Amino acid sequence: MKLALAAIVAALLIPVAAANADPTNHFATFTLTCGEHTLVITDKPGSSAVVTFDGQSSTSVSILKGIRFTENYGQDVVFESYKPFVEHQTTTYCSSSQAPGELLEAWTILTPRG
Repeated sequence: MKLALAAIVAALLIPVAAANADPTNHFATFTLTCGEHTLVITDKPGSSAVVTFDGQSSTSVSILKGIRFTENYGQDVVFESYKPFVEHQTTTYCSSSQAPGELLEAWTILTPRG
């Protein structure tokens, strides 16, 4: 779980060096549960491709608007970051937990849903 958090934090905070990017280098993926849906998304900076939506190939894009990682069953906030968004933007709440007491929460805009 901490590796997934590190990948997400790096994706948010480290700019992409496009000039010397290797086009064959693919991004890693991680799984989020968003309500009754399971998404596998790439851990790339900015908007991320939704690889699968409920196990089906997807063309959706996830735009991360907020993230919070807690330990000790929500008692200790390890990392928290939010991007500004306006009232008319509908965000989807997602979460992931790979170890007891750890919780990764994300607020994202999914578009299009398909």
